Amino acid sequence: MDTPVNAPDRTARRAVTLAFLANGIAVASFLVRIPDVRDQLSLREATIGLLLSGLAVGVVCGLLLAGRIVGRVGSRALTLGGGASIVVLLPLAGFAPNRLTLVIVLALLGAGSSMMDVGMNAQGVGVERGFGRSIMLGLHGAWSVGTLLGALGGSIAMGVGLGVGPHLVLVTLFILLCMVVATPGLRVADRLDPGTRPRLALPRGPLFPLALVAFAAAVGESTATDWSGIHLADNLEVAAGRVGWGFVAYTAAMTVVRLLGDAVVRRAGPGRTVVAGGISGGIGFIVVAVAPALPVALIGFVLIGLGMGVTVPLAFAAAGKVSDAPGAGVAAVATIGYLAFIIGPVLVGVTAEAVGLPAAFVGVAVLITVLTTRRQPALSG
Repeated sequence: MDTPVNAPDRTARRAVTLAFLANGIAVASFLVRIPDVRDQLSLREATIGLLLSGLAVGVVCGLLLAGRIVGRVGSRALTLGGGASIVVLLPLAGFAPNRLTLVIVLALLGAGSSMMDVGMNAQGVGVERGFGRSIMLGLHGAWSVGTLLGALGGSIAMGVGLGVGPHLVLVTLFILLCMVVATPGLRVADRLDPGTRPRLALPRGPLFPLALVAFAAAVGESTATDWSGIHLADNLEVAAGRVGWGFVAYTAAMTVVRLLGDAVVRRAGPGRTVVAGGISGGIGFIVVAVAPALPVALIGFVLIGLGMGVTVPLAFAAAGKVSDAPGAGVAAVATIGYLAFIIGPVLVGVTAEAVGLPAAFVGVAVLITVLTTRRQPALSG
């Protein structure tokens, strides 16, 4: 039976949902304008890779620090502080006059965004406890909706000829509005006891197997997003206008399962849901690897989206529940997950160079299946 939900819990849920939405919009709004940033600063592909690496390094550094910071100031302050950094830095990324400035801004933006990520996930854990049932998938669904809205808004801005800087200023104003509205509803009581010493966000004890789940899921997510188009173009010889369909199918399935999946978690439990997600993702990658034509491959990408869409949110939720400080637990698991976004594409690329991309997809399928179907006591609740 579901626990009765009071008004403050509902208010908190709306506030955290707005934070997830705002973060997703911010991330996608910049990423979709990368081609224009390249032209604006006359960047080469290798330089773009360096810039994105700076963003990724900032994300990981932010996560490592978040475990210490959240114990001192609480997840509410971390969420608002990360949101404030996005409000300041996102427009600067659009108006950066040179490469060095952009690298610095992106590293700081990555750190701020990841700290907000930890804070809002820890807030989500607290709200979920108040509700007495799973709501974390829905919160991550709001983030997915935010990325879709950010990508759509960026596409419209490019279509009407709006510059990167002015576009990101408009996005920032909307993010600021979301954070102002969300602020009163965010929870405050999740600091560590004064005598407890915060540590760097590294997974220990029951957090380690959860970090492995997050790692596997992140490898699956990065592989689907980074390599889907290349596989469809090179191995299935799909026309240029349809190369992006795999990514669309994957993203749409992930968004849907996050928006609707909490009901499944309430019935089956988080452990079984993660196992089912891992199996779905593994089967999906194998289907994509052996698909003879685009329609079959799209089925595989849908299975990947359905599977990967549930694993990371549930791993984060469990990390917050088994840790003394939800934010520190989330940060520890998220650090390993985000490292996978850096390591995963490299591993897949090296494997694809040696044995081909389809075989690399099969390897990803094995990794996901092995790491997500192991018994997880922390997910048994």
